[in-house]
Amino acid sequence: MRQGFFALLTADPLRGALRAVEARLLEEARGEALFLVPYPLRDLAEAWRLAYRHLGLRRGRVLHLRRREEAFDPGVAQAVAASPLVLLAAEGLPDFLQLIRGSLVLQALLEVHRQGGGVVALGEAAGLLGEAAFYPLEGEVRASLGLALLRGLALLPRVEERGRFLALSRLVADNPDLVGLGLMENTALRLLRGLGEVWAGGVTLVDAGGAEFTGRGVKGLKVDVLSAGERFPLPAL
Repeated sequence: MRQGFFALLTADPLRGALRAVEARLLEEARGEALFLVPYPLRDLAEAWRLAYRHLGLRRGRVLHLRRREEAFDPGVAQAVAASPLVLLAAEGLPDFLQLIRGSLVLQALLEVHRQGGGVVALGEAAGLLGEAAFYPLEGEVRASLGLALLRGLALLPRVEERGRFLALSRLVADNPDLVGLGLMENTALRLLRGLGEVWAGGVTLVDAGGAEFTGRGVKGLKVDVLSAGERFPLPAL
């Protein structure tokens, strides 16, 4: 039986920056995938589905959620759980968190992983899968409780942008039981049984064991900057 995995892709599928990675994921799933998105992204997800046909997608479906009640629908959850590859995207991250937190759909994503499938977060949705989720608000990066599909992790896409690394550092300094993963643009990261593997781009690994938040910054952080081909241990998933 295949081992289930989570993957984070921080590039727009329409731009083709991670085409080789996306083709590999589709090949592993034998050309079958489900796009799970909130209602406002339904048309964009349909465009992604069409683009993926050139990468080996043979059977693709877009499932969009409009209301929280739909995330508790057993039929919707069954459709998610039955897919070998689920691609998750979102906009308005706090709203999407509220939409699926604690729902049958969230349980179905865990079931995909348990059965040996893959759960892939696209773009900003990569920041939802950990125990803490980041989102922009009034020009700043804020954090709230995430979906906790990835225990012990705090994930932040576009970490190279101004203020984002500091936001990640402050969070893990205040919560030293968390490991921070900052993902640069056009990065592909796969997480498999306690092991992270950078497939493309770059990842900043932030460990705050022994660090302190001084009010103006953070002291004592351990920071590793990893590039494609490198692997690193993770908290137990």
